[in-house]
Amino acid sequence: MITEVQPNETLDGRLQIEGVISRSGMASIYKAKDLMTGQAVAVKVPHQQFESDPASFARFQREAEIGKKLNHPKILRLLDVGEHSRPYIVMEYLEGKTLDQVMNKIRPLPISDAVQIASQVCDALAYMHQHKIVHRDLKPQNIMICNDGSLRIMDFGIAKSTEMRRITFAGFSPAMGTPDYMAPEQVQGKRGDERTDIYSLGAMLYEMATGSVPFEGDNPFIVMNSRITGDPIAPRKLNREIPKEIEEIILHAMEREPHRRYASAAAMKVELDNPDAVKLTGRHQHLQSVQGWKTRWQGSKLIILSALLPVLVFLIGFILVRCHGAPH
Repeated sequence: MITEVQPNETLDGRLQIEGVISRSGMASIYKAKDLMTGQAVAVKVPHQQFESDPASFARFQREAEIGKKLNHPKILRLLDVGEHSRPYIVMEYLEGKTLDQVMNKIRPLPISDAVQIASQVCDALAYMHQHKIVHRDLKPQNIMICNDGSLRIMDFGIAKSTEMRRITFAGFSPAMGTPDYMAPEQVQGKRGDERTDIYSLGAMLYEMATGSVPFEGDNPFIVMNSRITGDPIAPRKLNREIPKEIEEIILHAMEREPHRRYASAAAMKVELDNPDAVKLTGRHQHLQSVQGWKTRWQGSKLIILSALLPVLVFLIGFILVRCHGAPH
């Protein structure tokens, strides 16, 4: 019987668990010592109830596969420790705070810091997108600001590789994007592409610069509906210290239609690094107010769709795992 990992337990005779770093809805991350190298590492282990769940297993397997494809100083590095007796992922151990923890203490961030962080994320995204990987869940909780000043993008659990045949949308559950940072096409259940990450980064930069998320509501479904039907409040209305050029960058990244956003993370980084060269187009003057649900049925459709999608994804995941495990 599979049990939860305990402190002082040794996984596969190599990884000695020292303590819990963090817990989420689907997994726990532990600090451990690699007995072979003597180095500190982080070990991500899915919660017991998810280890036998086909959809969760597929997500965990996808995260490991994608992690092995990426090698960039601003992306969390996964380590190969050989065969596993149970599902887990071994990662470099980092000391620092996640971006959301930083913003819990400082809100809004100094504009220069916000721009520098966004530029570094762009650098990592450009690399990922060149390798045909779309993160699809960029949010402050998935950005680590290390004590040495470096930055890492983490958690590729719902990332998509165009070279992998994998589920691309998982409904409103731990396996989908976070409503505060989701692109409109994600809310609508579409596959999305590199510009999906650009929207999420724009939403993060909006929050860093203004101190507020772009859309707020009494529940996640109202937030999701808002980004489909309207635009956020112009950033400079919330913080006059934001330069007009940075407001232009934020709104360009957060265009509702993907084709109206930056064509690439590299293009967005160029403007973040050279704001004086940004062409002001007056985007802030053409923002549309969010439209509420005209009928109860409009809201119900989104709720029903979000409730049913996890069930569909579970069935697809179960079929994929059964097919993958079937003898050839």
